[in-house]
Amino acid sequence: MTYKRKQLPKYCLHKGSGQAYVRIAGDMHYLGKHGSDASRREYDRIMGEFIANRRQPFRHPDEITVAGLIVRYLDHIEKNLDYSHGRKNAILRTVQRLNDLYGNTPVSQFAPSSLKTIRQEWLDSGIKRETVNTYVGMIQQCFDWGREEEIIPADIAIAVCAVKPLKQGRTTAAEYNTVEPVADEVVEKTLPHLKPQERDMVMVQRRISGRPQDVFNMRSCDIDTTKDIWAYTPFTHKTKKKGKTRILYIGPKTQAILLHYLEQCKDNPEQFLFRRRDGKQYKNGNYNTAITATCKKAGVPHWSPNQLRHAGGTEIRSKFGIEYAQAVLGHANAKTTEIYAKIDEEKAIQVARELG
Repeated sequence: MTYKRKQLPKYCLHKGSGQAYVRIAGDMHYLGKHGSDASRREYDRIMGEFIANRRQPFRHPDEITVAGLIVRYLDHIEKNLDYSHGRKNAILRTVQRLNDLYGNTPVSQFAPSSLKTIRQEWLDSGIKRETVNTYVGMIQQCFDWGREEEIIPADIAIAVCAVKPLKQGRTTAAEYNTVEPVADEVVEKTLPHLKPQERDMVMVQRRISGRPQDVFNMRSCDIDTTKDIWAYTPFTHKTKKKGKTRILYIGPKTQAILLHYLEQCKDNPEQFLFRRRDGKQYKNGNYNTAITATCKKAGVPHWSPNQLRHAGGTEIRSKFGIEYAQAVLGHANAKTTEIYAKIDEEKAIQVARELG
């Protein structure tokens, strides 16, 4: 493609990633964050080379940069994968750092040492080992997808994916502190200071020993109320992508709390039972912020929603044993086979009948 004397390719915005780019003969050149001085300078540099090259393409159309791979991958997960909003945001934040450091680097020049450089930067900033491993895994998934779609050379993706996760005790990386269960007395002192709906959410989560999202995602269409112990099957959950089914059993005490919300949603069974004032679904941030502020009002030590799940698991293990706790919490057990599935279900129902 030859451009007219006075025509130059435009400085554009890629909405999915927030990156600026310029397209020359079908080849997209990514410049950095849209609107930034750095991206403007990069645009000017490329235009200078473009003009010096007599307005002819100067990069082979088949050569893809790391930024080009990132943009295609973000488009892919937005359109094709059943990722949660939080998961998509986490991937976006992770690959943005990859783009900041290596966006203009051809994929063919991105090596395992490049990935380790990014990893070390995260470690130096104090990010915990498990989180760093998660971030590195997200970058590896991006490259592996590029290999699968034949966008990048297979050997490059294989080399990047060969970087192993950091292991506990074999690195100086910081570790997370063990999450302790929150005492029921602390929760009881907090409840009067919470708004009615948030108070009900706390009580429901504690009694089903679920994760916060198990409460946010509650819909009447996912709850089987035909038996004395209700069976709640979340439409999405943490281990869904591993092919696992998650069922939480709801006993009489929790049923009494939920009846009011089920009645409100009877005409729209796909509506979330718990909603914010603006009608939107609760998120971890909203829920956690409400509890943090309430702890200060109540004058009690700060606790997080995840500690409710730990409190439930601790109580179940104490009263019924570890097998019952595994059944209710949905933890995987290498020794458990399909033959014990019915036993686990009965144990979970028994706990719901007595505690929930």
